[in-house]
Amino acid sequence: ETTSAETAVAEKVSPSIVGVRVKYVYSDWLFGDQENEGSGSGIIYDSDGYIITNNHVIEAAMTSANKLAHNAKIEVILPNQVDEPYEATVIGRDVETDIAILKINATQLPAAEFADSDNIKVGQKAIAIGNPAGLELMGSLTSGYVSGLNRQIVFDDGTSLRLVQTDAAINPGNSGGALLNSEGKVIGINTSKIGGVDYEGLGFAIPSNSAKETAESLIESGYVPGRPQIGIIVNKNFTPEIAEEKGVPIGILVYKVEPLSAAYMAGIEDGDIITKFNDVEIKSFEELETEKNKYKAGDKVKVILYRIPEEGLPSEGEYHTIELTLGEKKG
Repeated sequence: ETTSAETAVAEKVSPSIVGVRVKYVYSDWLFGDQENEGSGSGIIYDSDGYIITNNHVIEAAMTSANKLAHNAKIEVILPNQVDEPYEATVIGRDVETDIAILKINATQLPAAEFADSDNIKVGQKAIAIGNPAGLELMGSLTSGYVSGLNRQIVFDDGTSLRLVQTDAAINPGNSGGALLNSEGKVIGINTSKIGGVDYEGLGFAIPSNSAKETAESLIESGYVPGRPQIGIIVNKNFTPEIAEEKGVPIGILVYKVEPLSAAYMAGIEDGDIITKFNDVEIKSFEELETEKNKYKAGDKVKVILYRIPEEGLPSEGEYHTIELTLGEKKG
């Protein structure tokens, strides 16, 4: 009896697929502190303890760039020692490619091999290994084909990724696990960020080349160089209805300008309403992110904003045109 490709791949790669468990405390005035837990998958990237996973698997446990929130904890579970999880530190994470790198204190781990995702063809075999429903079903394998390449998917938070599409079943816990070719090489990192409940046979993975490129930058410098940053915190409660009620233009309300950021240097102030970014009208934070991400750190862009007067009515403000040199996002 010949061994199927799936069995061969499972034997070869399963030891390289890990569980990622995230524990964090969510506090609000209504219910006080509540402990939450989430889980996903990861891939051993390097035998010295570097693990690659999705940023959205660990995001809830993070405050800012690479800092763990108070009382939060990220654990990596190796398939051969399920009862002894390793505590992980976050080396770096990148929202744009949805990739994060964790590090555990272990050596001689079986690292997965990565294939060149530019060579993937529609119709070739695709095998997914991950932990589809928490860690009870660790190392589950599903199999199918590559159904599409370069699919641009826009997520709820305004980020968009170009992904490999597959009909191999990918469930939430599979996030961060591997999509493999028939040789057992990684062609993608599974991501279940897309609402999968209404779709049968639609799985997506971040192409291995993009994942690898991000991973190398994160391991080297903790962030991906050249990503643009404005340096503002936005008040997301500002809606077109409120704008109309107050007689001010629709746009993004700047809640706070980060000290010494690009916005600070350009003279943007707390309370300004950004209405245009390089001649494109901006009505939501997602639209601002989309426009901003068309540029690199160091690019100059023209921002039009409406400044509310210190005295008098909000509707008596005036427009200013400002040149903004985008900063570099370090994590």
